[in-house]
Amino acid sequence: MEGAPPMSTNTVEFDLSQVLNYPITVRINGWHSDQPLHWASFNDDDMVAEGLFLEAPGLPLFTLSDDKGQRLCDAIPDDINAICSLMPAMDFQVAQACAVSTAARQLAYDAPLLFLLAVDYARQRPLSMEAFEQFLQFKRADILSAAGLPGSKSLARLVGRLKLSPMMPWELDDVRLALQQSEFLTLLRHHAEVHLNHLRLLLRVRRPLWPGMLCLVNEHTQAADLTWTCRMIRDTLNLAGGNEQVMVQVNSREDLQDQHDRFIDRFNRQNHRNSAEKRLELAKALEEEHGAYPKPPIAPVEGIQPLSSWLELLEEGATMRHCVGSYDMAVAWGEVFIYRMISPERLTISLEHRNDAWVVGEVRASCNANPSPAALERVRRWVNL
Repeated sequence: MEGAPPMSTNTVEFDLSQVLNYPITVRINGWHSDQPLHWASFNDDDMVAEGLFLEAPGLPLFTLSDDKGQRLCDAIPDDINAICSLMPAMDFQVAQACAVSTAARQLAYDAPLLFLLAVDYARQRPLSMEAFEQFLQFKRADILSAAGLPGSKSLARLVGRLKLSPMMPWELDDVRLALQQSEFLTLLRHHAEVHLNHLRLLLRVRRPLWPGMLCLVNEHTQAADLTWTCRMIRDTLNLAGGNEQVMVQVNSREDLQDQHDRFIDRFNRQNHRNSAEKRLELAKALEEEHGAYPKPPIAPVEGIQPLSSWLELLEEGATMRHCVGSYDMAVAWGEVFIYRMISPERLTISLEHRNDAWVVGEVRASCNANPSPAALERVRRWVNL
């Protein structure tokens, strides 16, 4: 068939007729063929489409099994599969890029982040396989420059030792943003083991920055742990009235917890002693500082009400004996919104704005006690409506 990719004994064929409801198959060359991972789709004997370099077939064929139980990734070396697993949404393109040359594979092993930036650059241009092979002959600093980052040897060294965990393609934009911040680079260059999680932390916190900050996360930090760390930093800073110096001695998660707890104890003692009249004065001061209280981002339901004023925010903290009354900056900046559950149990609910969506942050009963599983599930169902 003219125009079809050269076939070999390790070609994998996927019959997608039942999936797409019309007769179509996709044939993909295996790793050891002359053109690894080159693909074409066929309707009976007619070729419908042929993939370009760094163009995936559009379905998760990399790990999908054919009728014989054969998978594309089964014949690919484990170290290549490990590189591909760092970007699951682009695993097919990353494997294609690794197949280009020995130099491509060497860069992928030595500097995975730089290689992924190069693949993303080539995919967006787009570059042919020959042009990509030539591009990889550039100095690493020049590859960085083409990918939208400062083309310096020192940054190339930093990127080369930055370890990765699985990431989404859009996170490469976050990586570029982080690696253009000189104050971030100052911290990163002096940290022994640099990981993608450190960039995630820096981008979510922004300020304050201090020498021990990067010790709060490592390569094993999960998404929930990162969220907890960011929340604790924010809460501690709020409780300290924005005094960034309180973070200077924080060099571990334990230090952060201790500092946070000290300020919570002080805040709760003070806020609980404040009279209703004093809280009214504080609420007026907050309105002068931040303006009108924001509108709720999600409609209330029976038993769950949004707080509607700075006074209600202070009263919620005093009533529930926790630090939500100190969340004024996060609320004013649109990062957090506070609701209260009236029934079936009394809770304070914080929603957090992440990636253009509102998600459940914290749900706490009086004195920071945990909610019941049933109440927590109700909150999650409400937010996900």
